[in-house]
Amino acid sequence: YGTFWIVLRSRKKKGGMMQYPNFVSEEWSHVLTCDLFVGRWIWLDGLKRGIFTSHSVLLCNLIGPPGLLLHWATCFLTGKGLPGNEAESLEEKED
Repeated sequence: YGTFWIVLRSRKKKGGMMQYPNFVSEEWSHVLTCDLFVGRWIWLDGLKRGIFTSHSVLLCNLIGPPGLLLHWATCFLTGKGLPGNEAESLEEKED
């Protein structure tokens, strides 16, 4: 069976864990945090820097972290670079 058997076994184990309320609560809080807040950050970053983000936000809302990786790749491919640290830029403006 190879790799498929490992994936199938892990899906059965995760399905078994879904019976426990503590696991479900932890999993949903993780999903909501990643999908909503990181997706919103990607969207706002795209608006601020003029980067197309629909594909990144969609992927983030569907499966989480790969959406953030896709946003970073989009930033590089458009020549905008990675998002900077806003705190550093605010300090420079104050000086």
